[in-house]
Amino acid sequence: MIKHIVCWRVDDPSQCQKYCDGAAELLQQMRQEIEGLLHLELAVDQSRSDTSSDLVLYSEFSSWEALSYYDQHPLHQQFKDYLGPYRTERRAADYEV
Repeated sequence: MIKHIVCWRVDDPSQCQKYCDGAAELLQQMRQEIEGLLHLELAVDQSRSDTSSDLVLYSEFSSWEALSYYDQHPLHQQFKDYLGPYRTERRAADYEV
């Protein structure tokens, strides 16, 4: 299994829940339509510390190929286009378990 984690800082942290809510339908479509995507969740950081991110995406894939497929999928591109204007920093990590 491949785990893919992305953390963002956004332009207005007070709007994080709004950003999550705005992406909910698109995330559900991704869960249903992207082959090899086993789990996907987007959440707001609750610690609100100076060193934390504002949003985190946690996902699991059946293989590296499935992660690559997801990365190029039109629904994923729509999600990146949706969140892109709000993000100020992005960090990601991919690993196999």
